[in-house]
Parts: sequence; structure tokens; C-alpha cells
Amino acid sequence: MNILILGKGYVGNYINDRLTKIASWDCLRKPTKLASVDFESRKQFDYTNLNTLAKRFESKKYDYVINCSGFTGRPNVDEGESKKDLCFKLNTFVPFGVSSMCKLHDINYIHISSGCIYTGYTKQYTEEDEPNFGLFNEESSTYSKSKHAYEIGSDHGLTLRIRMPFCDKLHERSVLTKLLNYDRLVNYVNSKTYIPDLVDFVEMIVHKGRSTKTKSLLNFVNPKPLLTVQVTDIMSNRGLCNTNWEWVQFEELNTKANRSNCILSTEKLEKEYGFKLLDEEVAIEKALANISI
Repeated sequence: MNILILGKGYVGNYINDRLTKIASWDCLRKPTKLASVDFESRKQFDYTNLNTLAKRFESKKYDYVINCSGFTGRPNVDEGESKKDLCFKLNTFVPFGVSSMCKLHDINYIHISSGCIYTGYTKQYTEEDEPNFGLFNEESSTYSKSKHAYEIGSDHGLTLRIRMPFCDKLHERSVLTKLLNYDRLVNYVNSKTYIPDLVDFVEMIVHKGRSTKTKSLLNFVNPKPLLTVQVTDIMSNRGLCNTNWEWVQFEELNTKANRSNCILSTEKLEKEYGFKLLDEEVAIEKALANISI
């Protein structure tokens, strides 16, 4: 089995670390299970160029392509408002091109995307709900519009919608690290994704050889989301506290882009894949327990 992982960012590194270890383990016992894992950045391998991608697919047969690349903005999605063309290129057109090439070459495709295409608390949003904070909402962020646009255009592969990812390290992209570093906080409840759970799921898909060729959307967030203040209370109890924390209204932050605030349903994940994630509080406690303070 051959796997190609695109994007050497936050999520990509986690997935590569896990699948590489499995590949090494299986090569000792079951050489045909996982033959190789290729891990590429845009600088190393220009997968934004479809001709370059086609040549790779013609020279090597891949069973799975996992796209973890994209534009998130630094330090946050506000950057997307000043780099709209780049945001749409990396979040819409590039993953669509990769998806199309995977379809042409009959390759399983997994795309790591975002659930930040809904807003409001009238319900827990399912995969069947039309996004209300996406391409057709003038008030939504460029980032959210670009993520929604990909979902509209793509007709191949499994799209995993994650939100506010966190892990068991003080990584700059983890929402726990961001909360620790922010002085001004807003108290919303939002679905979040524990990255080790995401990695477990991707490993399961690959290990079972499950097809991800048919277009499918899947919310991948931990159930029973917490308010921001509940998260900071857990962090404080673990010794992770910012003495400058101040609770404010969102309007006081003077952001360039609006934000998605919502709760996503995990019913489809549990019913169709039999995969149960940790409740968010349990996942946060587990993550913090592994962080050295």
C-alpha cells in the first residue's frame, strides 16, 4: 500500500508520524500492508501544478492521497481578508485539482477541511445542512467561503470537517495554546477536534482499506463541546493560566473577519463508521495531562 500525504503543517505532521510508524511496523511483519508513505510540502513537490501531480501518479500507484494542506492564515483567519486570491487558491482550487486527479487515477482521497461554514445555535449542524456561513453569505469570512466552495465543486473523496483543533502539545496552531496566549477572550461554545482522535480515524480507514472515492462529507469534532470559560477553567486547574485574561464581547476585538460559532453533529460519524470520539472535556483533560508545564 502506498500513501501520499500533502501538507507538512500541524495536522499533516501528526498523520505522517502515525502512518510512518505503522509502515515501519508492518514492513517487518506484513510487507504488503503498508509499503511506503510519501510526505510532501509544496516547496518539495509542487502539487498545485496538475501536470506535476499527474506525472507523480503515473510513476507511482497510490492507494490513498491525504490532503492536509490549505490556507488558515497567520495568526488567524483575518489574514484571508487581505489575501483572498491565495486563500481561494489553496482552500478551493488546489484541493479540487488534487481531488480531480485522484478521481482520474482511481485513488482514494481524504481531504482535511473545516466545519467553520456554519454559525448559530439553533441546532447541531449535520452534513446535510446547507452551510449558512459560507460562499453565499456576505457576512462570512473569506476563509469560510473558500472551504464551502471546495465542497460545492468536488465530486470525489471524503472531506473531514474539523474545527478548532487541539493536541497534547503546546503547538502554536492548537486552540489551547491560542487561548493561553490571548489576553482577551470571548465566551462562546464551539465544536473542537482532538487531533489524536483524527489520526486514529485516518489510521482506521487506511488499515481497513476502506474506500474514500465516493464524495462524502463528515463532521469530525468531539461531542459535548464546552464554553470557552469551561476550557480555561480546566487549563487553570492544570497550571496553564494567563493572568491577563479578560472577558470581552466579540465586537470589542475589532477583527477583520467574522467568526463561525456553532456546534456540529457527530451522529453520522458514529452511525456510518462506528467511530466514537472522546467527549470534549475528556479529550482536553487527556491532552493537558501529556503537556509538561
